Amino acid sequence: MIDSKTIVICLATALLMACQSNSSYKAVYFHNDASHSGFCETSGIDTLRGVAWSYKTGGRIFSSPVISGNELFIGSDDGYLYAMNARNGKILWKFRTGGRVSSSPAIYDEKVYVVSFDGYIYCIEQKSGQEIWKFQTAGERVFSAPGLHGMPEKDRDLEDPWDIFLSSPVVANGKVYFGCGAGIFYALDCNTGNKFWEFKTNGVIHASPAYASSTVYFGSWDSYLYALNAENGSLKWKFKTGIDTVYYNQVGFQSSPVVYKGIVYSGCRDAHIWAIEAETGDLKWKYFNNFSWVNATPAIHNDTLYYETSDSHKLVALNAINGKLLYTSDCKTYGFSSPALADGKIYLGNHGGSLMAFEARTGQPVWEFQTPSAKANKDSIIAPNGEFNYAKVFTENTYAANLKAVNLIYSVGSVLSSPAVSNGMVYFGSTDSCIYALH
Repeated sequence: MIDSKTIVICLATALLMACQSNSSYKAVYFHNDASHSGFCETSGIDTLRGVAWSYKTGGRIFSSPVISGNELFIGSDDGYLYAMNARNGKILWKFRTGGRVSSSPAIYDEKVYVVSFDGYIYCIEQKSGQEIWKFQTAGERVFSAPGLHGMPEKDRDLEDPWDIFLSSPVVANGKVYFGCGAGIFYALDCNTGNKFWEFKTNGVIHASPAYASSTVYFGSWDSYLYALNAENGSLKWKFKTGIDTVYYNQVGFQSSPVVYKGIVYSGCRDAHIWAIEAETGDLKWKYFNNFSWVNATPAIHNDTLYYETSDSHKLVALNAINGKLLYTSDCKTYGFSSPALADGKIYLGNHGGSLMAFEARTGQPVWEFQTPSAKANKDSIIAPNGEFNYAKVFTENTYAANLKAVNLIYSVGSVLSSPAVSNGMVYFGSTDSCIYALH
């Protein structure tokens, strides 16, 4: 006969084992958490040893990896979402969608949520890779405008080749939140996919929402940063940023917001970092980046904001309280990669095919990894200083030549994916179609 003390011990042991068995299934999102801090309490890489493993997919990778326990999840433009063993790169499963997957997945309650360019958001069982539900949005498209970026073709809308990310979901209080190219922002039941509410903007929504204090925050290509009541979708406030109706260059959000100590921070293609009061929508401060896009989502820790710029190719550190410049460092060429913070270091990628590490306190470079395509540099488009040879890349001012230039840049294995850091390893995707794990 089993006594009551034994029963209590057995129950306690079972509960502990259950907790341990589920410990790998933590909630994790693009840029680490629901507020998009980009900061992770884990060990990084002091001295780069090299590639622990790599895996080649069938398409370019713009999606950012997320790590849940010992599992890595990332999308590819080949239309698949991949689940892998983070330590050795072994494929656990892959899930096929009908379009490119440049959204970064969200992990919540043993489910994986990801948006595809086929116009669906998918909910997938984390362990098996089986579809639980899918929801059809109003559709995907990239930003377009006549005479885009100063192109001479002003008689038609030109699709923006630099609009490469999709909105990455965030999950809170039983709802999954995300936007789509048709300009609609959604809140769905995270278990069934049933729609709770939707909110329409006047522009493409490819920024990823941040969640804090029962509010979701996101930017749209209509030039507004929005704050919505997370429960019912009512507008709390919207904040107007820069507009450009001539070249349609200095307008729109690709950067996603970060919420920290009651302030919403976001980069914008209007070349500013904006700091907005989360409760009221009032401007706290702004910082101008000399007409250079800020498409990367900033990272924040210890009252310091870190981000990468595009044309000026800088790593910038600002005082998050007052917006004062602390330092800048050279990233060599364009940067859309949202920095990751871990173990006193900043990790980010650039269009030149490099993944770089900097000291967070000083901005001093620590190490740099180049993809094999960047090292080969077969078309000699990377100059000795690491910057592009622009005369070879941008040969003429036409839309067709611009598309060709973008593809040429991607041929060196550009790193636009935001790195994930976990237990002494750094993970990221590249336009050479590979997923890399560095150690």
